[in-house]
Order: sequence, then structure tokens, then C-alpha cells
Amino acid sequence: MNRAGGTGPEVDFLPPLPVAIDAPEVRYAKLSRIVAELVVPRLLALHDKARGEAGTDAPATSPGSAEIAELANLVLGQQGDGAAEFLLRLKNDGVSLDSLYADLLEPTARHLGELWNDDKIDFVDVTLGVSRLQRIVLLFEGLEPVEALDAKRKVLLAVAPGEQHSYGSAIVQKFLRAAGWHVWTCTTPRFEEAADIAAQEWFGVIGFSLGSDIHQEALATAIARVRELSLNPKVGIMVGGSAIARNPQWVEALGADGTAANGPATVILAKKLLAGSLG
Repeated sequence: MNRAGGTGPEVDFLPPLPVAIDAPEVRYAKLSRIVAELVVPRLLALHDKARGEAGTDAPATSPGSAEIAELANLVLGQQGDGAAEFLLRLKNDGVSLDSLYADLLEPTARHLGELWNDDKIDFVDVTLGVSRLQRIVLLFEGLEPVEALDAKRKVLLAVAPGEQHSYGSAIVQKFLRAAGWHVWTCTTPRFEEAADIAAQEWFGVIGFSLGSDIHQEALATAIARVRELSLNPKVGIMVGGSAIARNPQWVEALGADGTAANGPATVILAKKLLAGSLG
């Protein structure tokens, strides 16, 4: 148990969690099959639905169905070769990281998490897939996976004011740690604490949970205070919890940068926000 600054609130710190990939060839073959049979069809269905709802408002620079399928197979397939060149072509064609995230990264990570929840794949399978999805962000943004970048994978998971439900659940923490993140958790639900910790320690991302609708205003105040005091002026802020699930429009109103449906999706959102923080 650590104390921020020696006299501040108690926080837990958990280092990255090494994950051994047993029988890599078998694992990659299994992941490739999962992608072809279960992930890509879901991605294309979501993409077609989103395009249908957007109609003429759909951005011309969003990846098309064929590009989504090709990229998913390139990055998550058995070899993973050719992804860098393909990503560069998409970027040169005007595709943004936000579009790539919305059309490919987030839904893929979310679906891998759902397959894990349904016991169709195991934790190592998901970790392998999420690791490759993270690599997309690195390649797309031109960030090399060097030691200096790894040291920036620091996330603080805090409880919203007056809340008992923790965004830093054991599952979310485990997926973040398996993805190479240093995870800090704030254990006492006072909004000043996240800001105080962020004023003393550099974080790439800070996450809050909101379980009750009545604390929306307090969380907005907390987020504003974090942005004011954070050592990282570009810190990414993500929110989750049952209140956000019921009211996804609150993400922007609260002053946050995004939300995620499950552990794997949280990892990809955190990596996207970190890329923006370092850009």
C-alpha cells in the first residue's frame, strides 16, 4: 500500500503482469480462426449498421467493409504481416485514428471480451489479440514500442465522488496489467484524491467509475480539477460504470474523453488516449 506524497490518500500500485504465450503457433492459428469465424462477421455487421444509420452523413474517410476485414485479418491473423504498410495507406487516404478506433479497434476488443465472458476463448487468447490491436495504434501514430513509451503506460483508476463501485475492478486491472500498464487505484471515494495524486505523479490516463446518477455533477467537477492540476496537461480521461452505460451521452458532458464496455476495450481506449497524450 502506497501513499501519494506520504500524507495523501492511500493508493494501490500494481505493476505490469507478464503473460506467457504457450505454444505460440497454436495460439496464433486459433486467434486467426476466431477472427475469421467470429470477429470479422461481427465487425462488418456493426459497420453496415452504422453506415445505414449515418446515411449521407457517413464520413468518406472512414474505413470501408473490405478494409476493415483486411486489416482485422492482417493484424489478428496467424502471421500479422503487412499491417504497417496497410495502415500507412489508410492514413495517407485520410483515415483518422478516431475512425480506426470506432470502426475496428474498439468493437474488436469489445467482442474479444464478450467471447471471453462466454468462455469461448481464454485470457491468453484475448491478451494476444489485444496486444496486436495496441500495435495498430503504435504503427498508425508512428510511436515506436520503446522503453520510454512503456514507462508512460501509467493509469490511475479512481472511484467517483461518493461511489462504492470501482472502475478499477479486478478484471479491468488484470487486462490493463497484461497489456503492459502500471496500474494505480485510488481507494477512498473523494474527488480531491484523483487530482491530488495526478498533481504529484505523471499519468497517461485516468479512469473514473460512476454507478449513481446523482453524482454526475460531482464527477464533472472532479474531472475539471484533474485537468487543472495534472502533471500531464494532456492526460486522457475515461469513464465507466452503470450510470455511464445508462447515459452514454454523459461522457462528453462530464468532460471525459471516452468510455469502454469491458476490460479488453478499456485497454484499447487507454492506448488511444495515451497516443493522444503523447502527440
